[in-house]
Amino acid sequence: FIATSSRLDSIRTVYGVSVARSLIKIEASDGNPLSSNFKMEGFISNSNYVAKKTTMVLFINDRLVECSALKRAIEIVYAATLPKASKPFIYMSIVLPPEHVDVNVHPTKREVSLLNLEVIIEKIQSVIESRLRDSNEARTFQEQTVETSQPGPSNMGKDLPSGSKLQKIPVNKMVRTDASDPAGRLHAYLPTKSLNHLAKDTNLTAVRSSVRQRRNPNETADLTSIQELLDDIDSSCHSGLLDILRNCTYVGMADDVLALVQHNTHLYLANIVNLSKELMYQQALRRFSHFNAIQLSDPAPLSELIVLALKEEDLDPESSENDDLKEKIAEMNTELLKQKAELLEEYFCIKIDTHGS
Repeated sequence: FIATSSRLDSIRTVYGVSVARSLIKIEASDGNPLSSNFKMEGFISNSNYVAKKTTMVLFINDRLVECSALKRAIEIVYAATLPKASKPFIYMSIVLPPEHVDVNVHPTKREVSLLNLEVIIEKIQSVIESRLRDSNEARTFQEQTVETSQPGPSNMGKDLPSGSKLQKIPVNKMVRTDASDPAGRLHAYLPTKSLNHLAKDTNLTAVRSSVRQRRNPNETADLTSIQELLDDIDSSCHSGLLDILRNCTYVGMADDVLALVQHNTHLYLANIVNLSKELMYQQALRRFSHFNAIQLSDPAPLSELIVLALKEEDLDPESSENDDLKEKIAEMNTELLKQKAELLEEYFCIKIDTHGS
């Protein structure tokens, strides 16, 4: 493991192409002999990597070893930064003075302890968290080519395997939604209003607006930057795509992400994930700094709320396993939200006090 290319080649040879393709390069160092005095470089997995357990290849002074505390600290960063990500793959090479390494932790000398371990862990955690946040890479999927064979006399006359029979498909599964039927159109789910209702709605909107202004006095102060973003959206609107989305007929889902929609005589594949993100982005922009605030009688501690959310995802909610990990994640995210308290209050009317509530 001398050069970066040879390291990646070695990882690709041992662990496979899919692992090597999902790695991010990391580096960290501290030249101060009074603190930690180390140099680290390696690779960590991004959000595309999928595995059920953590794989950590750790070299210290070119010797393959294990360090449970460092491994656990990196797992905490992944769980806090990429909650939905799988267990990480870590390759790490650390160089530090030999006298700073204690190999007498385990009889096999495989497990080691380091001088100033807390400082080293903190610096490595910070670098990994920064790289994971900055990368922000979209999930990628590999294409797979399918060879199609032309039908010929040799395969046209083949009999079906014995015991198999053609299953009759219900008619409603074969015919897609009728284009003339508005039930299949996305805008059909919005209630139609008569002219009599419009006058009432105008009065109701005025009343709601005055109530909101009493609740949030700062609501009327629109931000110029937000208005510029809204103007940019309106000016770059594609009339053709707008017409397709407004008048299309929903056919069905092609897979987990792509939906089939029909517009006139054309059939389109629509990325529901991208459409949803864009919709939510535009909704948030139009309501920016105009969100309603509800004051709780007793401020809710953020750390407890985060732990509750993490436990909600557990397959076994009663299990106390990984409680310390959940508390660490809650602590890290609470500190992050406290740092952004002023921004959250101004933009989203979410007030967070100094106690993290």
